[in-house]
Amino acid sequence: MHFQSETAVFSACRTLFGKEVNLTREFLNYLQPSGAKAAFRNQAKAHHPDAHASSSTQIRNQQTERFREIRQAYDLITEFLDKRHHPQQKNPSSAPSPTASYWGSKSAQPRKQQKPHSRLSKVPSIPLEFGMFTYYQGKVSYQQLIEALVWQRRQRPTLGVIAQKWGWLSEAKVTQILGHRGHAVRFGKKAIELGYLKPHQVEALLKNQRSLQHRIGEYFIGKGLMTEEEAEQISQSLTNHNNQVCSRAKCRSNSKI
Repeated sequence: MHFQSETAVFSACRTLFGKEVNLTREFLNYLQPSGAKAAFRNQAKAHHPDAHASSSTQIRNQQTERFREIRQAYDLITEFLDKRHHPQQKNPSSAPSPTASYWGSKSAQPRKQQKPHSRLSKVPSIPLEFGMFTYYQGKVSYQQLIEALVWQRRQRPTLGVIAQKWGWLSEAKVTQILGHRGHAVRFGKKAIELGYLKPHQVEALLKNQRSLQHRIGEYFIGKGLMTEEEAEQISQSLTNHNNQVCSRAKCRSNSKI
């Protein structure tokens, strides 16, 4: 990503998510269209000119200009995410999918004072993992979710380390893969592109990596965002949600037979 375009995306994120958000490249890597859309809706509710129809002309003009900035920021971020998810376009970027699961068994710490998070309008009718479901429930902010995902990612061993431990790659090959500048962005796809690993090997490495990572609920509990009991309740609600989604999908599939 060029410096100027990256600066523009950071500025757009600050407009959409607020000045208190800690903007980093990891934030951009984990940013998803659903999070940007939710932030845009919240900003639009507060600053849309129609919400200030009874205000003075000066305030209406101010809100109109503010809404225009918000709309431009959202459009820029949407374009950035679209390019990131389509590698054939310019400026592809790594976009790790959230792989958050459950919370572990750490004892609950005293809860800190946190700003309340408004519940989003509707949980999407798709299978979700613990982190995203917690976000859609309004229990954590999008920034807190991303911070948890970054924390989770840093705790787990890299694919290169696991592959060396299993005897599939040498240290020299891992270094070569990391420095490879082909079409692929992620380590596993780079290794496949170079012919050092097969797709089924990469899948096995990813599965093992996920099994070794800390559960995302540990972060939320450790930060005082929820208690262990609340995490249990969210997990049960998540299980019910995913079961209902799967049941509806089966019903639709059977109706087409």
